[in-house]
Amino acid sequence: MSNFLKKIFKPKHPYAPVAYLGRKTVERSLDCKVTKRKALEKQMREEGHKTEAA
Repeated sequence: MSNFLKKIFKPKHPYAPVAYLGRKTVERSLDCKVTKRKALEKQMREEGHKTEAA
């Protein structure tokens, strides 16, 4: 039973919460662009450095 649950809840790819619904479906329904978590973290770090410099 525990192997079954691990298999169900194991992240399939970097869009983990969106993985179960489908990335393209979520993008169309919310009218937004879904990005990978690491890309989002990188973007936030870059914006943080820009605000510190200003």
